Amino acid sequence: MDVRKLQLIGGSSYMVSLPKEWIRIHKLNQGDEVILHVDENYIRLFPKKYSESERIARAVVEKIPRHDEKFITRFVYALYIQGLDEITIKDKLLSPKFVSKLSEVVRSLIGMEVIDVSDTQVVLKCLATSDFDVSGVLKRMAQIINGMIESIEDDLRLESFGGVDEISKLEEDSDRLYLLAVRQEHRLVKELSSPSKWNELRFVLGIRMVAKLLEEIADSLRDLAIYSAKILQKDLKNELITLLSEINVIFNNVFKAYSSSDVELSDDVIKRVESLEQRILKVIEQGDDLHYRLALEAMMNVCRHVKSIGEVAFNRSVRESLKYYNLEFGD
Repeated sequence: MDVRKLQLIGGSSYMVSLPKEWIRIHKLNQGDEVILHVDENYIRLFPKKYSESERIARAVVEKIPRHDEKFITRFVYALYIQGLDEITIKDKLLSPKFVSKLSEVVRSLIGMEVIDVSDTQVVLKCLATSDFDVSGVLKRMAQIINGMIESIEDDLRLESFGGVDEISKLEEDSDRLYLLAVRQEHRLVKELSSPSKWNELRFVLGIRMVAKLLEEIADSLRDLAIYSAKILQKDLKNELITLLSEINVIFNNVFKAYSSSDVELSDDVIKRVESLEQRILKVIEQGDDLHYRLALEAMMNVCRHVKSIGEVAFNRSVRESLKYYNLEFGD
């Protein structure tokens, strides 16, 4: 930490000197302008010529350690969620097979495209992902979950098995949106690194937790769809429909509680989902059909994740209701 003293100039103005090394790095001269972002307790300063193009986050990967399919997938996903705008991958020789697999992985990520390819490098660019509002991403994930629940209910009523593929595709969409939410969260964390932004930072970190819980709910619903498609008894299907309908209502309420920071609704949802968990446990104990029990266990997982969102919503609403006071200390 560098400490500087304020100096009074002309009887009414204050001045503080800037570090010489910082001036040199940014190639500033006398008369150049700097921009001040004034927060309540802090001031952030950067050169005016620090243009948007210079603020683009770029990275160069000099060599991919492995070229197998699973490694490429994990590696590209890890690069994507860092919040980088442009990624250049360089190697001595990038085979057509490697580029093909890389392109396939990139197509599964929202906003990312391959914009340049040669024998020795591939350039990836994220197009306008900064335009995605992270709260909007969560809303879309919630809509996908509603769609999955309704599709499972329809399949159970109509005794149809064709909806499993559709539900699996919705689950894949949820995975893609989760990665986008993590990417946007990383970008926001960098922007909110100032201590004066810690309240906003806590909100952003909470968003990532909720996004992960929504993704887990989608995963459990996919499992539920697979198991329920193998159940033959009509009465067991009807019981699942009844439970699913209640889960859907509870889920909509928990997302509403989170979005509106409603502490009472959050509390109501937590209590209601705990009651539903007890009902499902009793049904599991009485059930003999293997696929029916597996479907119910998938439901239990959904309930646990919904309850966790309720707890996040409760904590968030309490935090936002607090009144902050400036502390004054005597001599």
